[in-house]
Formats: sequence, C-alpha cells, structure tokens
Amino acid sequence: MTEFTVKRTFKSQLATGFASFVLCFVLACILWPLWSMIMKSFFSALAAPGLAAAEPEMAGQLIGVMVEGSFFWMVINPWIWMTLVMGNYGKTIFTSKQPHAGLWYTVLAWFVGLAAFFVIIGFIGIWWKPFNLALLLTPKTAADVALAVKGWNAANFLALPVIMTQIPFIALFHKWPFAGTSKQPTEGWGVLFFSTLAVVVVWIATIIPSFMPLSIDGQQIVNTPMGSWATWVAFCQAFVFFFLIPAEGGEGYPMKFFAKKQPFMGIAGFLIALAAGFIVPPIVRGIIAPLDLLPGAPLDLAVASLILSGVISMLAWHHLFDDYPSAQLVPNTAARILIRLVIWITLGGVLGTIWLKTFARIPFGASNLGLGYPTMGVLAGQFAFLMTFLLFNTFFDKWPLVYKEPVKVSYKETINNHQI
Repeated sequence: MTEFTVKRTFKSQLATGFASFVLCFVLACILWPLWSMIMKSFFSALAAPGLAAAEPEMAGQLIGVMVEGSFFWMVINPWIWMTLVMGNYGKTIFTSKQPHAGLWYTVLAWFVGLAAFFVIIGFIGIWWKPFNLALLLTPKTAADVALAVKGWNAANFLALPVIMTQIPFIALFHKWPFAGTSKQPTEGWGVLFFSTLAVVVVWIATIIPSFMPLSIDGQQIVNTPMGSWATWVAFCQAFVFFFLIPAEGGEGYPMKFFAKKQPFMGIAGFLIALAAGFIVPPIVRGIIAPLDLLPGAPLDLAVASLILSGVISMLAWHHLFDDYPSAQLVPNTAARILIRLVIWITLGGVLGTIWLKTFARIPFGASNLGLGYPTMGVLAGQFAFLMTFLLFNTFFDKWPLVYKEPVKVSYKETINNHQI
C-alpha cells in the first residue's frame, strides 16, 4: 500500500492558509483575463455572422454570456460532479505527483463539462429553439443573437441548481441512499444521476422563468421567482451558506441537534437551510440598506454578494485553513464550531464589503484592464476567485505550498498508523 508524507512550505496552519489565499487571489487575477480573452476569440470567430448583424450592445452581451457559460460549464459544474459527487475518482490514475495530477484532472474537467453541455443543452435544443446548438454557437442574424442571449443565460445558470441541489446530497444527506452500497465509481454514478433529476426540476422551476418570459396566446405563463432575479439569488446564497455548515467546519451541526441518522439528518439540515433562505436576506437587507454599498443596483444584489462572501469565507477556511482551530487546539466541540462561525461571518462581512467597493477595479470582477475581455461582474466574479482556490486544494493538493511524497509501507504498518 502507498501512503504520503506531507511537507509544508509554512509549518503554521494559519500561515499556509494566508499564503494560499493570497496566491489564489493573484492567480485569479491572471487566469480569468487569460480565460476570457481566449474564449472571446474563439466565440467571436464562431459567431461572427450574427455578431456583425447585431447592434454592438447586443453583440457584447452575447460574447459576455458565451464566455461566462464556458466558465460555468467547464469549471464550476464539473468540479462539483468530479470532486464532490465522484470523490476525485481517477485523479491519480497516471501519477500522484503534482502538478501533473492536477493538470490532468483540470483538462479532464473541461472535457466533462463540454460533454455535459452538448448532451444536456443539445438534447433540449432539438425542440427548444433558444437552446438549439446551432443558434447558441453560430447565430446568423440580429434576431438569432437576441434569442441566443436568452438561451445562454438560462443554460449557464443550470449551475445554480447544480450548486443548490447536488451539493446538499453530499453535504446534508452524505450520499444517502447510495453511500456504502457499492464501490466507486458506481456509488458516485448513483448519486450523480439521482441528484441530476432534482437539478432539472429546480432548473425548470426557477431558472427558465427567470430568463424567459414565456407566454401562450398572449398570456404570460411563468413568474420570476420571488419577483426579481436579485431577490431569488439572495435567497439561494443564504440557503447555500446554511446547508454547507455541517460539512464545512460545522462537524455535522446544526442538523445533528435534531437527528443522528440518514435521511433524517439530511431532512433536518435541508429545512434549516430553507428557513435561513427566507429569514437571513431580510436581516442583511435591513443592516446594509443605509450603507448604499452598491449605488444604482438593486439592494438585494448587494445582499446576495455579501452572503456569497460568507460562503466563500467558509469554503476558504475549510479548504485553505483546514477548519482552524482543530480539535487539538480547542477540544470543546461547541466552542470550536462557534469560533469558526464567528470567523466566517466576520471575514465574510469584511471581505464582502471590500469586494463591493473594489470589484470594479479587480481583473476578475468588472475591470478588463483596457484589454476588452468580458468581465464577470459583482456575483459571478466572486466565483472566479472561489473556483481558483477550490481547484488549488482539491485538484492540486495545495501545490506548491504543500508537497505530498509517496512512501511505501507494509499493510501492517498502515493499519497501525490508522489506529493511532
């Protein structure tokens, strides 16, 4: 059997986390402009006839949603499927040495995302004109471009139901009812297909009505969830924050207060997160309303951004700071979790406020540095940074700040080590 010795550039857990945070921020500032410029060039060539026929503003919107879509489909969605659902199955099939394993798995993720896009959207697009692949990728007229923008928006934000429905199957339900029933990758495939059914239902119910005002005989047949996109997204971010707590440093709480076994733990955690989705945004709204953090924009957009900053802080603390403080430092479980909760909220509030005041000058926010590449904006820009450190930890194992070197040991030695 093979185990690993771990060598860290910084011995301190907090120093490693801080260095990782800074490194990932710098990487996001470099990688997003590169990604955006490459994808812009590709899509501009692909959709050239339609872009030439459309007004400059509409043409810019199409390129923007195309580039955004490439990121959602090739980075966000496949990371959830490959890391959370499949447990990074196959990452070390060729080598466990970094950065080689991480690079291989990143390229694989791109192809998985592309395949999913062509299968899911391509199939729907046989009958739904806004999702038709020929229209989305090679529009010919100004009308095609306008329709393609709607199609891309609805297709891109499949990522939101993926986050909201597939992650809870792991974070709250611990892959029930498939956990332990079979070996990987069979277990992961079961979770993936089962949870994808929920994704499709939520996508049809919430995302399509948000971007497509469908009507029959002149009568509108859909309503935007909660009245506006900003309000709906604020609800979603609060829901996400609370369903992540048990898995990202909450050590199973608060759902363990109500149940100890599945599926009852998952049901309790889901209901807690659902209630928080309704309760938390109005509270945050009341606190920040006098501050006018995002002038000229809907207040709920700032609310959603701040809560998303809390999500990012929680995930950063889990992936980069390894859920500091550890049980060795703070043996009392309640104290340990409360300390982390205070850190998440404080860090999220501070960084979220800074983000709202500076994102217009940040390369993965709303500044294209005069290079003309599409930017992500106040909400999607936060995901550009989030995905950088998620990939840094899960695909690249924090390389080059952390080195894992394989050490061959006997089966008996391995068993003894795991019992310590």
